[in-house]
Amino acid sequence: MNYLSQYSIPFSGLKEGGHLFDFTIDDRFFAEFEESEVKKGSLIIQVKLEKRSTYLRLIFGIKGEVELICDRCLDPYLQPIKSSYPMLVKFSETETDDGDEVIYLHPGAYEVAVATLIYEFITLSIPIRHLHPEVKKGNTLCNVEMLNKLNEYKSVDLADQSPIDPRWNDLKKIIDKQS
Repeated sequence: MNYLSQYSIPFSGLKEGGHLFDFTIDDRFFAEFEESEVKKGSLIIQVKLEKRSTYLRLIFGIKGEVELICDRCLDPYLQPIKSSYPMLVKFSETETDDGDEVIYLHPGAYEVAVATLIYEFITLSIPIRHLHPEVKKGNTLCNVEMLNKLNEYKSVDLADQSPIDPRWNDLKKIIDKQS
């Protein structure tokens, strides 16, 4: 049995109206996605499903934390995640381009597989820069040894140290007058 098959929502026997589905995400889930930058995590996904005769509306609530590598010190840290994403499911034999928040299912479908959606929503919730969270008074949880080593090899911008050729000042005046 495929591990990700447990991340499906069977809707065929449900009455019209609202329904809740809960999913637990752990390290095994991320192992199913080879390209994943996340290898460890613990999250709770709550999917609110609104069933109607012609469509399904899904709202994915994501809460938990994933382990990432800090871009500054290269130590692992836990990144808290809390987000919500809507999705509309339409029934049709042909797909049309209705945007990123719409998926299509065959009219005879009885369940919607949400594993890939969950993975994508978790990935979208991760900040672009992976940095340890700051603690009070501007202190960071980064590895102090690595920060000291980075400061030791920090490059010096030579443009800030050399005097500016005075001929450039006259050109700047001309440009400023034209503006």
